[in-house]
This record gives sequence, structure tokens and C-alpha cells, in this order.
Amino acid sequence: MLPNISQRFSQETSGLDDLFTLSTQKEVISFAAGYPATDLFPKKQLDNAFLKRTNKKTQQFYQYGSVLGADNLRSEILTKIALTKPQITLDNIMLTQGAQQAISLLAELFLDSGDGVVVEGPTYIGALEAFKLKQPTFHEVNLKSDGLDLDQLENIVKQYQIKLVYTIPNFQNPTGCCLSLAKRKRLAKLASRYNFLVIEDDPYRHLRYAGEDLPSIKSFDETGNVVSLGSLSKILSPALRLGWLIADQALIKQLANLRLALDCQPSNVICEMVEQYLSDNDLKAHLTQLNQAYQAKKETMVQCLKKYLPSQCQFTNPQGGFFIWVTLPKHIDSHQVLLKNKMVAFIESQGLFVVSQQKNHMRLNFSNVSDKQIKKGCQALGNCIKEML
Repeated sequence: MLPNISQRFSQETSGLDDLFTLSTQKEVISFAAGYPATDLFPKKQLDNAFLKRTNKKTQQFYQYGSVLGADNLRSEILTKIALTKPQITLDNIMLTQGAQQAISLLAELFLDSGDGVVVEGPTYIGALEAFKLKQPTFHEVNLKSDGLDLDQLENIVKQYQIKLVYTIPNFQNPTGCCLSLAKRKRLAKLASRYNFLVIEDDPYRHLRYAGEDLPSIKSFDETGNVVSLGSLSKILSPALRLGWLIADQALIKQLANLRLALDCQPSNVICEMVEQYLSDNDLKAHLTQLNQAYQAKKETMVQCLKKYLPSQCQFTNPQGGFFIWVTLPKHIDSHQVLLKNKMVAFIESQGLFVVSQQKNHMRLNFSNVSDKQIKKGCQALGNCIKEML
């Protein structure tokens, strides 16, 4: 007798599916998905890298490879992008299908039904989707201007058995805030003291428009209790589906064994292509171009929000990343703003707070829209909110 598969899954649509749907509706201005700017992809250089590498490779180029990914690219990422401590070696890094796969692998390896997971409130919906498949017990920690409320976190880990703490330390999705240096050090110590694993999801690290770069949480990890994730999706191209996971060697081995049961390895072709790109091009110059363009878009949105939103609303002014977080008066439901406003798509907040489900916030993305769209969209949102007030 065949199992009733439909009973195993929720009838609700995926939050990620809703996000991508909102972002592809041509009739609306989309402040929804966190897409990088299409016109900033280094298409010519990527095309050249692919052709150059394929022309000089033998047929072995199309054969199976390592479950961890190509050695040459892992080395390039460690030295040019991840900028890790000297004691981090090739044995500590595994390439993944974007950072999303890394989150899913960690959830699969660590979580059983009912296990404790701490997330930020609000947080990245893709991580929530990955964790929810394992049916854990969620604990939500408030965000302050300098990141996670670590006093609240310590109270939680004292009371409950927590396996994972998920955080986005740089230009957090969705709020844009950064975890302070002092909190990075303290979080690594808490992870060691209370024996939980920190998942440091860091796709926006290189997209800083102001302020000083901060060392990773992983750089303060002395006991293997922190895993750091990175991705090329935001800084090179999401279609490459190339990310990485940096962890203690013993954990890498467990994740590699798990991965062999799933997709076996990352694409050799993509790994070779990206390694060629990094060899031939100045990544720092590319990042400088991105940051200048995104900073200008961010400033345009900030000025438009100041101009068009009613004074009862508040919003962030991040030093990097892709998002501005808008807080509405408490009685305003952002879902109703989404329904009443016919012109602009954005991410409403309820699904980003896995426990408190706060409704009076909006996540606005500025990276893949024009100045004209930003101005028109912010005006439409402002008019809609004023009417609701």
C-alpha cells in the first residue's frame, strides 16, 4: 500500500516560492526578492572564463570529481574571498550549491523532531524553510541595532537544550543590521560553553558601503562550534549556484558523507569556470563597482522613504547589503499594505518572525531596481500607508 505522501507536507505554499513569484510579476515594481542587479553581472568575463577553461581541458573535465569540490577553487576562496585564519585549510572547506544547500545539510545532519533551534527575529525565510522540514522547536531572539540580544540568547541556552543558533552577522537579512565585534567574540564563547553550533550565514560580507570590516564569528571559534557559510550569488552570479561551508574537519567529513547520498558533489564545470574567472580578473575591482552602484541605490531609497513615508514609520539605513527594514505603526498589517497597494511587491514580516509573527514590518530590496522604480514605488507605498492611517 502506497503511503499518503500529501499528509507529510504542509498544504501552505513555501515562503521562498511566494518570494520568487512576487519578484517575477512584470506588472509590479518588485522590492521583494534579494536579487543582485542583473546589469552588474560580469557576463563578458564569465563567458571568457568558461571558454578559456574548456578549451585547455581534456575530456576528464566532464568526469566525476571530489565531494568537497575542486581543490584549486577551494584554495582561491580561502585566500581571496573567505579571508580565513591561517589554520583554516582545504580540509575545512566544502563547496556547496549556494549557501542554501549548506543550511539544509546542517539541518539534516543535526536536527531531529523537537530539537531546539535559535533564530533571529526576524530572519531569512530560506533558513526557516530548511529548518522547518525537520520540525524543530524554534526559539526567537530579538535583534538590536548591534545584532542578536545575547543576554536573551544566554537565558534561552541555560533553560533549553539548543543544537543550532542561526545568525546573519553582516547586513542581516532582512533588517540590514550588523553584529558588533564584542558580540561576535561573546557568541563564539557561548557556543563553546553551552555546546551548540553557530551557523554563521555571511553572503553579504563583501557588500559594505560604509564602516569597517569586522572579523567573522568563526575567527573567534576555538572549539569547532562555529560553521561559516559564504556564497558567490550576491557578488558574482546566483545562477552559478556556488557557495561554501567552512567548519571543523570532523564535521566536514560528516557533511561529505551526507552529501554523497544527495547530489554527490558540486559541478566540476562551474568550479573550473569560476576558478578561471578569479585567476584572470580583479575581484576587488568588481566588488568596488558593485558597492558604488548599490550604495547609490540605497541612498536613493532612503531619501525617497524620508520623503514619502508618514512620520509614524521608521526604517533602517544599513551600511551594506541589499535591504531596508521598515517598521509601521503597530496597528498596521504589512499584509494589508501588500493587498491594498497594487503597484509594489515587498516581503511582509509575519513569516520572518517564526515565533512572534509580527505583522507591522516590511522588507524592501533596492539592489535590482532602477532609481525611477525606487522613487515611484516608495511614493506608492507611502500613499497607501497614509490612506490606511
